Amino acid sequence: MSWRDTLFVWRGDMEYSENVIGKYRELLRAEGSASEDEPFEPSTWTFEPVTWKGRWVGVDAADATKADMPPVRDWRDGANGFDSDNRFNVIGHPPRGTWPGQHNITLSFRCSGNVVTNQETGKDEHIGWQLDNGDGPRWYGDAVHDVRSCGDDLVFARGHNQFAPFIAVGFLSGYRYRVGKEAWETLAECRRTLTVARRYLDDGDERCGWSTDDLEREVRAGMASGVPKHPWMVECMGSAKRKKRKR
Repeated sequence: MSWRDTLFVWRGDMEYSENVIGKYRELLRAEGSASEDEPFEPSTWTFEPVTWKGRWVGVDAADATKADMPPVRDWRDGANGFDSDNRFNVIGHPPRGTWPGQHNITLSFRCSGNVVTNQETGKDEHIGWQLDNGDGPRWYGDAVHDVRSCGDDLVFARGHNQFAPFIAVGFLSGYRYRVGKEAWETLAECRRTLTVARRYLDDGDERCGWSTDDLEREVRAGMASGVPKHPWMVECMGSAKRKKRKR
């Protein structure tokens, strides 16, 4: 088997704060440090709007239609971690100049393999995802990782890293809220469980050039022709190389 025959299923908590960007920009303007038409760059934020932490499991499934969900430790308690030593911790932000609503989380995840200090705990945390190639777990990052969710909670993602391009499909589940008081606003934080299955692609595979729109279209077509248990259990998520079609 090729390692591309493995479907990598990621599952963990995604946390984000509703309306936090608009509130923060209002604060900057009040201090005279941001104008009405000034681009709002993520690098200027003093916090990260979105975090996604959990674990991933590899499933041998060249045929994605047979790739069921790996066992989760305890569904009843809402636990969202697999029994796995492979952790991930990624930080995301919306596309520049936008902040989507809670049912349309369009993000670019920054997954660079750096270490950052958690402002709440004061402890250093790795940013990226772990992989053990036989010499112990190491942290890696994605050069590009774009994620989009839809109103029906389906999630589509694409990107690439030092190993290969990839596509991913999954779903959001659950809602948990926490309201905290800051000096300048009341902040509502939302936590949801995000589960996605990632497929790495061969060079020259048609899917390497897919946008998230292309991926969504193909997955929904596959779902319409059957009733998959999970959204990644469709033909277009298989490992077989897809040749570019003539237009």
